[in-house]
Amino acid sequence: MSQMNQVVITGLGVVCSLGCEADVVAHALRSGKSGIVAAPELLEYGLSCGVYAPVKDWDAKRTPRKARQTMGDFANYAAAATLDALQDAQLDPAELPDVEKTGIIIGSAFGGINEISKMNQFLSRNKKSRAGAVGVVKMMNSSASGNIATMLGVRGGSYSLSSSFTAGLDNVGHGYEQIKFGTLDVVICGAAEEECWKQIGPSMDRWDAFTTRFNDDPESASRPYDADRDGIVMSAGSGILILESLEHALQRGAQIYSEIIGYGATNDGSDMFRPNGEGLSRAITAALNDAEIPQEAPLDYVNTHGTATRVGDAVETDVLRRALPNTPPVSSVKGQTGHALSACGALEAVYTNLMMRHQFIAPTKNLENVAPDCAGINHVQSMVETEVKTAMCINMGLGGTNSAMIFRNFSNN
Repeated sequence: MSQMNQVVITGLGVVCSLGCEADVVAHALRSGKSGIVAAPELLEYGLSCGVYAPVKDWDAKRTPRKARQTMGDFANYAAAATLDALQDAQLDPAELPDVEKTGIIIGSAFGGINEISKMNQFLSRNKKSRAGAVGVVKMMNSSASGNIATMLGVRGGSYSLSSSFTAGLDNVGHGYEQIKFGTLDVVICGAAEEECWKQIGPSMDRWDAFTTRFNDDPESASRPYDADRDGIVMSAGSGILILESLEHALQRGAQIYSEIIGYGATNDGSDMFRPNGEGLSRAITAALNDAEIPQEAPLDYVNTHGTATRVGDAVETDVLRRALPNTPPVSSVKGQTGHALSACGALEAVYTNLMMRHQFIAPTKNLENVAPDCAGINHVQSMVETEVKTAMCINMGLGGTNSAMIFRNFSNN
């Protein structure tokens, strides 16, 4: 068997409810700022949840005008985050090295869903001529990958994996595998989701997935693992990571955030809505095995899924108690950021790498009273200044998807 490549992260890009610049987002995570605000328009549409976490300080014109013409919001989020990530990695977009060995893998759960809604409106009003010719490429789930490949002239593999709320980690995980096994040298990867509460909100409302008790206190609404948790706060955005083989990164003198050393993806195989925990446990074990880390070995931090749902948080806690017996510090950033759906895993990979770079752990905001069914793990309830050498991100999704990824500070290898 040929020698496997080591895979490192050399650039980060972010568009989220805390801001659209990595330094701004790192400061918000450290200081506990919330991206969740009142959204009375949700109530006006008849939903029971009146809070939301919109993208903050977004400028659609960050992406070149010509490229924007075939992009919906989610693709534009991903494109802007990609340009920032390339700049962070000191890779010139016009001169991507060895273009045929560069790939783009950026996923989404709902793609350009707002463009689909627009098309339905045009048809219902008998105004088909107003639809325009570019709508079809705006609505594709692969619109972000395809548009960015076109914008950058990238000729390697370009596609999108869709796996519900684990899509962020899964697209990064697949990029990791493409480099590890020598198919590609550089991968632009992550996920993006545009604002879609109008389309999926009614169903989520009927499912009792939303928080409803804190409409008058938005910053307190998302409460992962808390006794008063009652559901998610929706968000949107994009997280993009630049992955390179270690050899490629060192040859060009790149900065390195961390090395990806383990990844695992599984399915519960039991229910579309309710996680059973067995799949998440296997995903964690697979990531640990890939990283060649014993299950009993301590991690410095686990960035959890922690959506603030009654069932999900309890199942996740039970898995962590059993799968990581040394109880590393854990926290969910969704108390600050809301739940960016398919983008959450990629964003949380970005957040985790920012914490590793700046040596702190962001707490689970609004975790005031740990619920009995979420006890027994090492919850971080206030910001901790500490070196994070090895960290894990985990996510769960509808349809029983589960993913886990492990990062290691490269300087400590």
